[in-house]
Formats: sequence, structure tokens, C-alpha cells
Amino acid sequence: MTEYLFTNNAESTLEADIGGADTSFNVASGDGGLFPAVSTGSGQGFYIIVSDVTKSEWMLCTDRTGDTLTVTRGGSNSFDSGATVKLALNATILSSFLQKGVFREVDSDPDGSLSANYAGEEVYQTVTGVWWKHCSGTLWKEMT
Repeated sequence: MTEYLFTNNAESTLEADIGGADTSFNVASGDGGLFPAVSTGSGQGFYIIVSDVTKSEWMLCTDRTGDTLTVTRGGSNSFDSGATVKLALNATILSSFLQKGVFREVDSDPDGSLSANYAGEEVYQTVTGVWWKHCSGTLWKEMT
């Protein structure tokens, strides 16, 4: 499960043309720092939308090193140099947030046995009346 990262007003342009199968590209020189810092394998990422006058494509950025973004593509469009690259919220991100009044109940301690539905999930243990918060994997901490 991805931990989504955000920054305000992260927007740039493609430094060079990209093809439909490219999974790594550069934004305009010096603009990479506008986007969140994320490293391959960290479980973190952020969504961008690349667009020009006629098409757009959502991409999940899983690594940013300087001005270079490494992405999982949401399509296979080609884009010319100068196309807009913008960090944006989308339905995937928004549906991962806990909505007020919605939580899971469990009848045993979740630590070591329960996988979270999303990073930072909280569950209520009905037998003991204790809340638990997800840390990572199946690791949970009792909330006191």
C-alpha cells in the first residue's frame, strides 16, 4: 500500500519528449525539488498528471532523484517536450483516507496478525475496548 506524499503547487514541464513506454523522465531543470522527495522501495509515492492540449495521463511517481521522475504509467501516451507535469489529488488517493465514522472492529489484538487497509489505520478491539494504530506490515501499537 502506498503512502502518498504531497507538496503545494508542484508543477513543471517535460524537459524532453517521452514515449508511451517510458517510465522515467526529467522535468524542467531545477523544478524537481518542487515535487516530494521519494526513493524507490520506500512504499511512498505521489500522483502526477501529464497533459498537453489533446491528452492527459495519470502516473504514480515512485522515485524522484533531482529532476528525474520514475513512474508507473496509467496509460501509454506520448508527450512532447513542454507538456505540463503537475502533482494532483485523484480518486485513488482520496478513497484511501478514513472517512469520519468509518473504522474496523476486531475481536482480538491485531498486532502480528492483521494487515492494514491503509497506512496509519486505526482499529477498535471490541473485547478490551482498546484502539490500535497501524505502524507497518502487521505491526500495530496500542493507543493509550
